[in-house]
Amino acid sequence: MATPETPARPPIGGRDVLVAAAYAVLVLVLAVSGLRDSGLAGSGWSGGVSIALMLIGCVSLLWRRRRPVVTLAVAGPLSIAEILGGGQISAYFLLFEALFDPVMHGGRRLARATTWIAVAVGVLAVLAALALPLPGPVVLVVILLCALMLSTPLLWGWEVRHHREGRQAAERLVGLEHELAATRAARAVETERRSIAHDLHDVIAGHLSAVSLHTSLASTLEDPSARDRSLTTARDSAHAALRDLRSMIGVLSTEEPGTQPQVTLDWPSLVVRLRGRDPEARVHIDPAALETARVDPSVQAALLRIGAEAVTNAVHHGLAPITLDVQVADGMVTFELHNRRGSTGSPGAGVGRGAIAHRATAVGGSAGSGPSADGTWLVQAQLPALTTPSTTEETLP
Repeated sequence: MATPETPARPPIGGRDVLVAAAYAVLVLVLAVSGLRDSGLAGSGWSGGVSIALMLIGCVSLLWRRRRPVVTLAVAGPLSIAEILGGGQISAYFLLFEALFDPVMHGGRRLARATTWIAVAVGVLAVLAALALPLPGPVVLVVILLCALMLSTPLLWGWEVRHHREGRQAAERLVGLEHELAATRAARAVETERRSIAHDLHDVIAGHLSAVSLHTSLASTLEDPSARDRSLTTARDSAHAALRDLRSMIGVLSTEEPGTQPQVTLDWPSLVVRLRGRDPEARVHIDPAALETARVDPSVQAALLRIGAEAVTNAVHHGLAPITLDVQVADGMVTFELHNRRGSTGSPGAGVGRGAIAHRATAVGGSAGSGPSADGTWLVQAQLPALTTPSTTEETLP
């Protein structure tokens, strides 16, 4: 993966060949035209040697993007040597490329090293010009050449590099934002799926448990009137389950946000279910739990769903005697349901207990279930009667 420290190394391509060929043509054209100087140190070798040196430097440009250190190590020294001893004008162009390419295409370490090498060469050249018995105009030319020929490719290369890295950083940021949006969307879908699963378990499962209980009971009753009442209760529970299921399907089919299913769920219906299992069940619902001035609507909804799940479990798995108690005191709503544990029936999957804990936690409360000290099964929940703004943001369906 390409990074500012280790950028990608593209293979030698047609663009690199074209650049190297263009510089080679430039070397030949300038050599044939006779445009040259005598060299800062005087003419040291013939034009043929100068052309050969410059063409070798042009060949190193093939690695300008893949291995820019090759361009720096080959074209750089040859260009400086030609400027000092040969005088070919093309040496200045090759020196520019030898400094620009490592900064632009190399890693950050190579770019820094190239910058320090260029600064060191410039300082040494100026010191040498001052130390040698050279005329003043020559010293001035050396200083100007060092300032222009060394600083221009470095500044330009760093500027282009910073723009490129900024663009790459922006592209990475956009990619991360897309990934974050996808993650949020997936979490929203998962939350909605859990909400639907809880609604199905809280509402539909309760009705179906009542259907199963009363149809099984009807098959064992000898009294025709009692059997008819049991079958009527099973029929009403089946109709309620079908009505609630249609309501939930309608909510899933609509595109309007914030639509909630109209379910057949209230405390009287829960009491009816409970007494279908235990006609002598003791039930106490504090009237304050139904007052919105005493208990927030979100807490009332959570309490009702907790009650529905606990009643469903008691009807399906528990035995008489069953006791249900809801109290409001000291700013807290307390829910307790006791029932004797049944010895038959297959164990549940634990979805209901998890749903109870989820409902309680969503409004800032706590809930749990398990065997109590007297051997009965206890479902207990404690919820704050008035929720804080942070908890009311998480609305229960």
